[in-house]
Amino acid sequence: MGEESRDPWELVDRGAGNSDTRMSTGSVLAIDDDQTTLGILRDLLDLNGFRVVTASEGRKGIETFSHDRTDLVITDIRMPGMDGLEVLRQIRQIDENVPVILVTGHGDLENALRALRRGAHDFLLKPINGEILLNTVQKGIDHCRLKRFERDYLLLLEEQVRERTKELATANEFLQGILDSSTRISIVATDFDRKVLFWNTGAENIFGYTAAEMVGSSITKLYSDNSLDYVGQEQIKELMGDKRVTVQTNVEQRSKDGRLLTISLAVSPMRDASDRIRGVLGLGQDVTEQVRLHEELLRSYRRIRRIQGASIFALARLAESRDGETGFHLKRMQAYCQVLCEHLRKRERYRPLLTESFIEDLVQCSVLHDIGKVGIPDSILFHPKKFGINEFEIMKQHSIYGGKALEDAANEAGQKESYLFLARDIAYYHHERWDGTGYPFGLKGEKIPLAARIVAVADVYDALTTERRYKRSYSHEEAKGIIIRDKDKHFDPELVDAFIEAEWEFHRIRDEGSAKDTAAEA
Repeated sequence: MGEESRDPWELVDRGAGNSDTRMSTGSVLAIDDDQTTLGILRDLLDLNGFRVVTASEGRKGIETFSHDRTDLVITDIRMPGMDGLEVLRQIRQIDENVPVILVTGHGDLENALRALRRGAHDFLLKPINGEILLNTVQKGIDHCRLKRFERDYLLLLEEQVRERTKELATANEFLQGILDSSTRISIVATDFDRKVLFWNTGAENIFGYTAAEMVGSSITKLYSDNSLDYVGQEQIKELMGDKRVTVQTNVEQRSKDGRLLTISLAVSPMRDASDRIRGVLGLGQDVTEQVRLHEELLRSYRRIRRIQGASIFALARLAESRDGETGFHLKRMQAYCQVLCEHLRKRERYRPLLTESFIEDLVQCSVLHDIGKVGIPDSILFHPKKFGINEFEIMKQHSIYGGKALEDAANEAGQKESYLFLARDIAYYHHERWDGTGYPFGLKGEKIPLAARIVAVADVYDALTTERRYKRSYSHEEAKGIIIRDKDKHFDPELVDAFIEAEWEFHRIRDEGSAKDTAAEA
């Protein structure tokens, strides 16, 4: 999908087509710019009973979906023109109930995680295993049917349950048939004494209890601890004034054979003809495996981030050690940047920019601001006195060295939103000044990237309050006065305002860091 393969059939486990399990039908839109892959997907899904429509690129796929509302969409992440993330966004705008499955390579997990955060139902890794594909598609279609069922029939169900509570399970055979047609969705009605009034085939399939075993008994047998309150009951009592309220959450429940299941549960109040709440209607789907896989993926992602952070810090510390700095300088830089971001995001115009991922990447990469010093000769780096003009011109080159190295690394990685581009901006521009008199490019105002403007304040404060070979350390008050004096000159004025708001935190970080530096020297 957007990548060449010597054997297209490597994308699919050919053994999957021989499965004895016949999937129920549903409709699928497959979008991919690779016609070979598109044909394989179409043939495999068609062979297993699904109706398949295809599109060779993102925009055509959106047009196709607008006219032919399929139950599920499969799209490659990497496509020319409109990529899979944009397809996901537009599909969800048209119909948020339709699951979108993204296809990605092992080296593109970051985009897969971004897709999950933006509402993707799941993702598949290349080469695609046929059995996993079919299982994922079937679960996605079941999810779509659940959502559409909630949307199209919830009002009907509430009206029927309101008129007939306990009698519904035996008196309304037509409605019983509708409810039992959803074999993978549990539909359960209870009164406020926790007694089960209705139990459909889907609930029987998920939990293993028959309707005869459950109707009239307590719903608490599904919970491992009977002291737990029935999920949704208290929330519904609090919201009884809203006739359309639905509370949705994930809960843990036990099956008849003792397995602990994660159930995606939507609960609503049941009202009688007098509009009084008589009980609770719950629609549930077993998402145990999806939750397990997502948690495993998140654990892997966090582990990779920790390894990435440790590697970045080790590289930065190696570069800083040539200048006689300790690792505490880098830790202080990260702490200063974190504090500035937290105060800056309270401001309206910065809030959209300072996302959690932006702050995390900025704090992590702030330590690379002086990575270019590895290219500065020792005679300059260890100069015992204040630099002359010639020495300073050489020293200024460290911004170019560091920025270029990180830019090359970012381009090599090929990720437009990679943290390496943020690190590049920090290394290149953290010595630029708000009034345009900085170096290396003389950028002015907001043309200086925000990450570099934030690091500039942190770097100057740490430099002022730290003793160097050629200068004494300044007190917090002295450093604060210098930063305020350079508002609108060296620094973004709003960043100076945020610094003033956070000054006591800077002071604390500085004092704690100084104590650690002293202990390290001892």
